[in-house]
Amino acid sequence: MKPMMWMGQVSGWAALGMAAMFGVNAYFQFASGDSGWAYVIVAFLLAVGGFRTLRRMSGGLRLLAGAWGFAAGLLVLPLLTFTEGAAFDMGGAVFAAISLVCLALTVLHKEK
Repeated sequence: MKPMMWMGQVSGWAALGMAAMFGVNAYFQFASGDSGWAYVIVAFLLAVGGFRTLRRMSGGLRLLAGAWGFAAGLLVLPLLTFTEGAAFDMGGAVFAAISLVCLALTVLHKEK
């Protein structure tokens, strides 16, 4: 088994944590009557991609990179829609930054 660089491991563990966050967010979206299917899909992709990456399975990093890209797009979109009188969402910006950093870690990861 090939040793893995630290970037893949950090991104994989962060994906599992973020998948839990997206799952909780999807629950609250459904509970409030909104559609949370996008959050369910992102949670599933991050969980599977993180699992496959940490287990060093084939295609895990590619799946994880796609999942991080989808998560980053989903989190950045509300930050780019400006409405008058709306406050800036600092928590959303932090999670978007985490997604973009983990996407970069996954893409820049090289197997030894």
